[in-house]
Amino acid sequence: MKTYVTVTKKSLAAVFLITLLVIIVGGQFYAADNPVVNGKTNAERVSYIKSLALTPDEDNAKSKKIFIPDTFSDVYKNYNDLQKQSGYDLTLYKGVKAVLYTYPVGKIKQDSDDEYYVNLIVYNGRIIGGDISSVNFYGEMLPLTKQER
Repeated sequence: MKTYVTVTKKSLAAVFLITLLVIIVGGQFYAADNPVVNGKTNAERVSYIKSLALTPDEDNAKSKKIFIPDTFSDVYKNYNDLQKQSGYDLTLYKGVKAVLYTYPVGKIKQDSDDEYYVNLIVYNGRIIGGDISSVNFYGEMLPLTKQER
């Protein structure tokens, strides 16, 4: 017994429109969860750090290639929770290679002598996450949000 499916122009157009709608709506949710911040150039990264009310030391910036794992350990899940505080979500980038840029920013709190670094994770020329970290061994790690001084 053979089964035949008849496809009309109307049904084909309806499937196309539904697919297009899903792509558009899905893209809006994706964009809402991940702010689009360009980070391809040093100037773009420095500008972003300055928007956080921090002053990066461009001369001592470093970079290294990293791999965002396919499966998140508890440590990575906690780190991603920090990302979500600043509007990023690394689960969207599981299994990709990215670049981690680290910029010294000096002291950011008046009541502390701790020195801090800003770490920016860049994938395809866009900042997809990062943190502000104290160099102190027991120091704090903060989300990428504007710092009050």
